[in-house]
Amino acid sequence: MARRKTQKEVDPEFELFKKKVGERMKELRLEQGYNSYEQFAFAHDIGRAQYGKYERGTEDLRLSSLYKILRKFDVSFPDFFESLDK
Repeated sequence: MARRKTQKEVDPEFELFKKKVGERMKELRLEQGYNSYEQFAFAHDIGRAQYGKYERGTEDLRLSSLYKILRKFDVSFPDFFESLDK
């Protein structure tokens, strides 16, 4: 018998966290002079659609992906996350 897919429970706090992470990524991108997420993604060999989802906070970002992106921004983990609380 086939299993029924269950809907994932949505954690509002986690959804807010993803949005804040995306907003911070966008802020860093704009500070570096990239007017669109496509420009940044192309310049740094990151999947355009995937990166756009990260900035919008609609995709769960893997730590390895975040690490690579923060290296491109030249920002440390502590500096990145410290600003999320502001």
